[in-house]
Parts: sequence; C-alpha cells; structure tokens
Amino acid sequence: MPLTFTNGPIWTGTTDPTVSPSPDWVEIDGKRISAVGEGPPPRGDVFDLGGRTLIPGLQDAHVHPPIGGLAMIRCELHDVDPSDYARVIGEYAESHPDASWIIGGGWPMNVFEGGIARREVLDLVVPDRPVLLHSSEGHAAWVNSVALAAAGIDAATPDPRYGRIERDADGRPNGTLQEGAVDLVERFAPPDTVDEVMEGIAAAQQHLLSLGITGWQDAWVRPVDHDAYVRLDGSRELIARVAGSLWWDRERGPEQLDDLIDMIGEKGDRYQPLGIKLMVDGVIENGTGAMCSPYADSGENGLTFLPRELLIDIVPRIMAAGIQPHFHAIGDCAIRSALDAVAAGNPEDVERVRPHIAHIHVVDPLDVPRFATLGVTANAQTLWACNDDTMTNLTVGRLGPERIPWQYPFRSLVDAGARLAAGSDWSVSSANPFAQMAVAVTRRSDEGTEPFLPEQALTVEEALTAFTRGSAFVNHDERRAGSIRPGKAADLVVISDDPFSADDLSTISVEATFVAGSMVFEL
Repeated sequence: MPLTFTNGPIWTGTTDPTVSPSPDWVEIDGKRISAVGEGPPPRGDVFDLGGRTLIPGLQDAHVHPPIGGLAMIRCELHDVDPSDYARVIGEYAESHPDASWIIGGGWPMNVFEGGIARREVLDLVVPDRPVLLHSSEGHAAWVNSVALAAAGIDAATPDPRYGRIERDADGRPNGTLQEGAVDLVERFAPPDTVDEVMEGIAAAQQHLLSLGITGWQDAWVRPVDHDAYVRLDGSRELIARVAGSLWWDRERGPEQLDDLIDMIGEKGDRYQPLGIKLMVDGVIENGTGAMCSPYADSGENGLTFLPRELLIDIVPRIMAAGIQPHFHAIGDCAIRSALDAVAAGNPEDVERVRPHIAHIHVVDPLDVPRFATLGVTANAQTLWACNDDTMTNLTVGRLGPERIPWQYPFRSLVDAGARLAAGSDWSVSSANPFAQMAVAVTRRSDEGTEPFLPEQALTVEEALTAFTRGSAFVNHDERRAGSIRPGKAADLVVISDDPFSADDLSTISVEATFVAGSMVFEL
C-alpha cells in the first residue's frame, strides 16, 4: 500500500526540472518514491508531517563507525567532562577486572595544555594494567607507565619515522604518543576481533540512523572492519548503504594494490568497498599536518606520511583500476600533493572514480580553483570551521597570521565551481549533521563566539546539498539516493523544523528516519 507524506514543508534537493523543489506531498510505494506532486495528495495511507519537514536521507562522506562504535562499548571519554576522566577510567577498569588492557578513547587534544595528556593521571587510577586511550581526533594516544613499559618505550627510544613520543625535559615519555608513535604501543594490545567490530558497527549504525544518516563512507576500513561489514551485510543487519575506503598501509609499498583490488571486488547488497584511503599527513593541532612553509611556533613543516612522488606513482594506477582515491590532506602541502597526484592520472579515470580530498583545512588560494578543474570533490568537515578551543588554543598560533585566512575555504571552493561533500569524521567530532550545517552557515561554534572567516560561509541550501547530493555523489549513490524524485529509493528523514526558516540549525532534531521505505528510527 502506498504511503503519502504531506502536511509540512518538503525539500526535494533535486535538480530535476520536472520535480518541484518544494512540493505538497511525496508518495512512496514499497522501497521507492513513486510520485511527487502539488495540490491534494493521493488517497490512501498518509504520514502526517504535522508541520514538520521532509528531506532526503542524509549521507556522511567521511565517518568512522568501527572506531566510534568500539569507543561506545569500551572506555568511552567522548562528551565526558575532563574533570571526570579519572573517575570514568577508574570505574571502567574496576568493572572490567578480566580485561588485560584498558582500551578506549575520545579525549580531544584541546582539553590538555599544549594537547599533552600525562601518564601520571592514568598511573593513579590504573596502576596494574596497560591503558591505551586514543584521542578523539585519532592522531594521538594517552597511555600509562605500564603500557609504555610493555612496549619497551623509555627515554632512549627514538621517535618513529612517522610519529613523535612526547617527552619531559629529561627525555622520559610523558604519556602522549603522536601519530605513528601510537603503533609502538598498539602492536602489543589485544587486536580487535571481527565480533567486537560487528558489535561496534551495529551500535554506531543506530546512532547514525537516529541522526538521519541513511548512507555513509567509512573513511578507514581495516581488514577486520571489512570482514565485519561483509558479515553484517550477509546477515542483513546492515541497514544503511555503506561505501568503504580501504586503508593504504604506509609501511608497505605499491605491491599492496593487488590485495586491495581483491577486497574491493567483494561487493555486497549494502556494503561496497570502492575506494582506498590515502593518509597524506597528520593534523595542525599537534604540528603534524604537512605545510609548504614551516609552522610559526616550531620552524618545522610537519609530517608527510605519503610523499608526493609516491602519490604521483600510485594514484593514477589506483584510478585506472576503477578505484576511488580518498585523501586525508590537512596542510597546504599535503593538499597540493594530492591534487598533483590526481592531475597525473587520466581525466576519464578521474571522472569515473570521483576522487575526493577530506578535511581541506589549509588550502593555498592558488590551489582552490584546481578542485573544479581536476574534478576533485572537496570533502568538508564543517563543524571545525569556527573559533572553538582547538582553533584558538592550538591552531592559530601554529599557523601564523598569513595562513589563518586559508582555513576551510568553503565559499571560495563553491564559487570556483568545486563540488562539495560533507562528512562528520565522527567519532573525532559530532556526527549530528545539523550541528555541522549550523557552523557551515554561521562559522560560529555558538552564539557567544565571533564568526571565523564569515566570508567563507555557505547558504542553507548549499549546506543541505553537501549532506545529500554532494555526499551521495562521492559515495557513487546519487542515482539511487541523495534527493527526492520518482524512482529513487525511499530514503527519507522527518525533521522537527524547516531549515530555511529555523533560527538555529543546530536545534533541529531528527524525528523519523526511513531507509528503502521502512522506518528505522522514530523519536
């Protein structure tokens, strides 16, 4: 029996001239949208919006459900007040006496002075077992003395090639490991099992569906994550549509491409690995983002994990194999290297695979037009484009005045013709699309802060489009979803308010989520 949504604003988000951008009703029949129209709705079953708004299912183009989900079922520090860290960690350890390691995370760098978390805090609450707590950004870890000892890390241990051991004045490790230095401890911790990752993804999926996210691209798919997705898909426990970006191991060379191609061939009903994640550099907050000129506070240029020469070699080969490059590129030098690598490929391959650069944090103005020219999608994490504690306490001082205006140039990219997609990077930061849209259009973290480079703000329409058509395009899913028109999948979201008239986008709540015509979340 068809179901008609009516009695509230509707935003179709379509460019189809035969479909009204704001119709009076939308009819679904089974898994598909069957009709969109104006005037009296068809007879039959009605979903009364009651003044609420209907929009297409939202898509997240850069998110980490295995990481976020595992954090939810482990020692969870996301949204915990830093003054409560010791209590939460101690209670978790006490309630898990059989755990050989205490593993979890979610602490943001900006809550500690200089972004440095100290081992002494952990030593007091967990003196008998190793503790490994990843930062919410995923670029650092907080460890205790037992974990350092288990890994044999002391004052004489050199920094690894792609990381840094933070130290006291006497050279002793102080408890924070940056980037590749995390691996020095992580390799001794119990590995994640497929069953654990499946449980984590399932928890993450419910969270994302409750936020109106009906499809996503997992931006860091390890082999264990891939196996978990395949099993969830096969058992029909995967509800959302998932595109996967398989992790490029920077410790291996181009020979790994054949292995990744084999994994990408394992296409399921709802899970499709279609890309390779290329981690070009680190982040600005800890001075590991790759900059073309030195940081103002250190005189160093950051870290480059995948050099430009390697990218120019492998990216054309990746694209020629029909695989999407998904770049993590934060610093201006990393972004330029990613663009250069795409430019070295065949334009027909670029059009077919749809490369995208995530984060676009510091973009040299000379490189802004290249996104559109080369056909590279700008994958924006809009929540970060504001004067929050990370920006004011860590980022601004590192960049110096000349490069501050180069950050998150959303308006410049759109005006230059670039396609914009949106991703939360959850669990690095909130997965709430409306909180992200609020920053995209105001460039403020809240009403009490000054807007950050307000000339780079997006319109509400542009922000919504980035989270629908833009991300669906990156996920190779725009023909099936991403807008409302007849023939498309009935992936729909009912939200509390009309985004075009709301005073504050961040207050909008998701009240119902439909995937393929079935309600999968209701407030």
